[in-house]
Amino acid sequence: MGMKPDLYGSLAPSPGYLTRKINELPEIGRDDMPKFVVKEYENLIDSSCMGPEHWVQIATDIEESYDDFNGFVVIMGTDTMAYAASALSFMLENLSKTVVFTGSQIPFAQVYNDARRNLLVSMIVAATCEFPEVCLCFNDKIMRGNRAVKVNSTGLDAFDTPNYPPLAMLACSITSRKELVMTQPTGELQVKKQLDSKILVIKLVPGFSDDSLLTLVTHTTSLRALVLEMYGTGNGPSNRGPLLEAVQKARSKGIIVVALTQCVRGGVSQDTYTMGREFSNAGVISGGDMTTEACTTKLAYLCGLFTNEEEIIRYMGINLRGELSVEGKGHLNSASTQHSIVPISPSASVDTA
Repeated sequence: MGMKPDLYGSLAPSPGYLTRKINELPEIGRDDMPKFVVKEYENLIDSSCMGPEHWVQIATDIEESYDDFNGFVVIMGTDTMAYAASALSFMLENLSKTVVFTGSQIPFAQVYNDARRNLLVSMIVAATCEFPEVCLCFNDKIMRGNRAVKVNSTGLDAFDTPNYPPLAMLACSITSRKELVMTQPTGELQVKKQLDSKILVIKLVPGFSDDSLLTLVTHTTSLRALVLEMYGTGNGPSNRGPLLEAVQKARSKGIIVVALTQCVRGGVSQDTYTMGREFSNAGVISGGDMTTEACTTKLAYLCGLFTNEEEIIRYMGINLRGELSVEGKGHLNSASTQHSIVPISPSASVDTA
């Protein structure tokens, strides 16, 4: 959103530029726009360079300013926005205010852009307190952050939530589906900042060698969790020795193994086919219909909280922040409830990352 072309014509972060553009917007002075404060980080980076330490910084800033604002807007690059939004959704426990992630496919520096609209809408949404959760606002859609995935690298409709409807759509007015929104929590905000990123994601490819995975699992001394992006409802070639052996080796070393589907929609159901059941019997747990972004950041969150693998496995199957459709529950007909982890004048703040 705040990038400008460098000497080679490639877009790069431009310190101070976005803050200036925000303050120059004519809509900012209107009485029906929320009052806001812009915090720009000293070292601006491309979102592809972001990671857990940056998510912790954003969460900390929200925590420190929580009582001073009605809502928060986080502006960042789109490439890893779904990861950041998913991570914040888990880190901000008992969130009672709206946190909106947004950005643009075309920066303010170009005459034709989607930056202005995405920003203004996000500020309005953040100030309403109507969505007590981490959202992602893009191209006239308000989406649950931990359900969002980037689906288009160049189009303006860059994000979607394939397994969950948008929380709101924008046309001549904002049409909210309140039955889909998280319910207001009863406890005080708690920010969990311990993330363990020693997690590996592997996407299965038919017939390719699994020897490298077996070697890695055999010799690793630090890996906490392994996410397998499997076929269909969680299937894999159990007749191919090294893959199943790698799973068994991982479980024997206390490494949690989670199955996700490679499909855009739907989720994992390990009992549907024999192949899926055999991996389940080997200790692979289902990631349900979680996105890769939600699954990995949820694992990082839980691994940061617990050393006991059984606790992590138990909470992976619980819908903590609306990231997971619980089998047999009509999640489209009732609002999601935030779950806490228990071991056995309208205003908005704008963060630019």
